[in-house]
Amino acid sequence: MSAVAILGSSRADGETARLLDAVLTHLPDTERVDLSSLRIGPYSYEHAHKDDDFLPLARAMLKARAIVLASPVYWYSMSAQMKTFFDRLTDITDPPYKTIGKQLAGKTLFTVATGGVPEAPDSFIHPFEDTAGYFNMRWGGMLYRRGSGELSDEDRLAARTFAKEIAAV
Repeated sequence: MSAVAILGSSRADGETARLLDAVLTHLPDTERVDLSSLRIGPYSYEHAHKDDDFLPLARAMLKARAIVLASPVYWYSMSAQMKTFFDRLTDITDPPYKTIGKQLAGKTLFTVATGGVPEAPDSFIHPFEDTAGYFNMRWGGMLYRRGSGELSDEDRLAARTFAKEIAAV
């Protein structure tokens, strides 16, 4: 698998999903995962949720060269689903799952986002970029779209160009 795309949105068919799907149309060897369809509990120091869907998803990320995280911009930040996923990344930074986190090194992390402002705020971008750095992954960048409604020809061209960047890793 060339990439795994993880959607964190309250709407499986919303703006972010549409933009992500426009990218994935050009990446046939990609697994698409909707966080809302998974059972992922909050981070627990005692690993209370070790039997939920997070660890299988983390292991699936190891099979891909690129990881694409997609979230709408909510209140200058990522969605609640994506934030829970990010919090759970802590599970793979300590024993007994630290080896999973170490194996992310060298992969490339990309982000797809939508929102109502002209540009995604830095407060949205930094957690994605900084997380890539923390796991010794390359930061591949972000595709952002403002607005709602049908994707324009310009949006579709941007999605195709972004897909080429993902495929190149």
